[in-house]
Amino acid sequence: MHPQTKRHLHNAQKLRAAAIHEFAAHGLQGTKVSSIVAAAHLTQPSFYRIWTSKEAAYEEVIAQTLDRWQQVAEQIIEGPSTLLLEKRLGCGVKRLYSALTENIALTHLVLHENSKNPDRYLPFIGIYSRIFAAAQRDGLISDRLAAESLAQMYTAVTERFFIARLSAGNQSITSAVKEVTQLLLPVFQPEETSTAQEVST
Repeated sequence: MHPQTKRHLHNAQKLRAAAIHEFAAHGLQGTKVSSIVAAAHLTQPSFYRIWTSKEAAYEEVIAQTLDRWQQVAEQIIEGPSTLLLEKRLGCGVKRLYSALTENIALTHLVLHENSKNPDRYLPFIGIYSRIFAAAQRDGLISDRLAAESLAQMYTAVTERFFIARLSAGNQSITSAVKEVTQLLLPVFQPEETSTAQEVST
């Protein structure tokens, strides 16, 4: 790689990290281009080589964060065929909460910005609905409720418990994951599995 190209990429990474930090701490209105470049120890021309404005930088930060969350959503019940449903659900919730707590200030910023959009959950509902429908066809999860209904419930429960347990640091990720998984499991568990478990107890 040419040294100039390498330096440009390095500066871009520093500016993106600084932009995330400044927007998370001060929001769009409270952040200045000068504060971003100062935090990155660079100059304003470096900033404008990447973005046309601070608004463009802000939109990129929001979009990249949402894209990251959607990638995590795709792994909601991933795992080998031998993995129990409880473990699958727990791993999916843990991936989600780990992503949301990587940078709490950034998560709050994105959730606040996203709250202005009434359809903000549709991409996630779409991902969850598709995955749950496939899991129902495979007999992995219950089909007592439509996949879309399960997606709505999963979204509501995981968000509510993120806010109540993790957003303010009131509980560990492990404890929150266990609590949420135990709430979700009876609804997602296929009937024959539930019946077998009841008989064995």
